[in-house]
Amino acid sequence: MKSFDMEDMSEFKFISGGVELLDLVRPLWQMLNEYHKEKSKDFEEQYISFTFEERKKKLMVSKLMHIDIIADSSNKHIAYCISTIDSELVGEIDSLFIKQEARKLGLGDELLKKSLSWMESNKVRKKIITVAAGNEDVINFYNKYGFKKRRIILEYVKE
Repeated sequence: MKSFDMEDMSEFKFISGGVELLDLVRPLWQMLNEYHKEKSKDFEEQYISFTFEERKKKLMVSKLMHIDIIADSSNKHIAYCISTIDSELVGEIDSLFIKQEARKLGLGDELLKKSLSWMESNKVRKKIITVAAGNEDVINFYNKYGFKKRRIILEYVKE
């Protein structure tokens, strides 16, 4: 893939919408699930058995959904972010993924800014994100946008 100037987002196509875009993120979501499976050895089995259809059902329960997809110059989808707002006005970054070859180009920043702006326009009370075990490297990225660790949840794993 060609190298991109971080300041020039004109090389990319941004697609924004709602639930109607959900099926378009399936291939990228599957890559994210595979990434989590590799990184989170204690929960590998859960990622192996977790399907997009299951995830889709859980997301459909949300009151509001916003999806941003980024396509490269050849119109291939390379990144996405799914955000939701529940009935208590809690906004959540449910899923954010950028293909390996498109990382460090500022795309994560663009996706997060769009998501947070959407949440603000919908007057959320609180914004949250869950970071999967093994993916702690992204915490500093989210810290830049005001997200801080609030709690750590441990889950029993039968050996």
